[in-house]
Amino acid sequence: MMMLRSILSVLARKIKSLNDSYEKHIMQVRVDADKGALAVLSDVHEGLNNRKQLQEAVHMLVGLGPNCKVVLGGDSTNTTTKNSKGNVLEEWCSGDKQVYNLVDDIKPLYETGQLIGIVAGNHGARAYNEAFINVEMMIASLLGDRNLYKGEFGIVYFNVNKNCYVHHILHKHKKAKNHYDYFNADVTWYEHFHEPYAVPKLVIEHNKYVKKPVAKEIWELHQGSFQVYPDYCKASGIRPTVGGFYIAEMNGIEHQRQVIPYLDHQLQSLIERGYSL
Repeated sequence: MMMLRSILSVLARKIKSLNDSYEKHIMQVRVDADKGALAVLSDVHEGLNNRKQLQEAVHMLVGLGPNCKVVLGGDSTNTTTKNSKGNVLEEWCSGDKQVYNLVDDIKPLYETGQLIGIVAGNHGARAYNEAFINVEMMIASLLGDRNLYKGEFGIVYFNVNKNCYVHHILHKHKKAKNHYDYFNADVTWYEHFHEPYAVPKLVIEHNKYVKKPVAKEIWELHQGSFQVYPDYCKASGIRPTVGGFYIAEMNGIEHQRQVIPYLDHQLQSLIERGYSL
């Protein structure tokens, strides 16, 4: 019996260590309404993007009001370095100016309290790998709250009334099908590849109180980009895509949990025809 307790104690410590490693990535949100929304502004690539498009997106999100929260995803700045394949001559601004301009562009989301976190990307990692400068932490610091920086990925626990939705936000990720199903998120956000599309999936959970399986719809949201069509993409034959980002609407009605994803221009079109979150 003592040996069994020792084995269980070791296992418990190992599991606690894993659980603790997730703590810094967590964002918690509560909205007391029939609807809430989460937008992820990823692959902004400030400096090699359509800045006006970003500013219009921020204006739209501010207009959606406090029930719409926002995460700034990976690759928020383009961060071309001497050792990267990008071309600084293509950028409309370079170096630290990308950080300062981005902070100016997203500051309205911080001022309204809608910005809840910032996630790292591989472009910012260039500066970190070469000089140990954390671009995303600089952005959070200049906005006024270092705690906004959530590291290499994000976890959002988003309550809409009593309904709690789990969002798993990934920048660089494996393309293997179902690789991240272990996380059991309601929405898994995939950044980095600039290929916007949404995949609904059905999973089975188990109600251990009534001892019955329960079917649930979940989503994989593959993000677009604000980046223009750079020369290295043209040279590699990479197919251009329509830029933008997803906004996930979540239902706050008890026993009627539902996520409805929209691309930003789709939601904007609905709003112009009278729809509201």
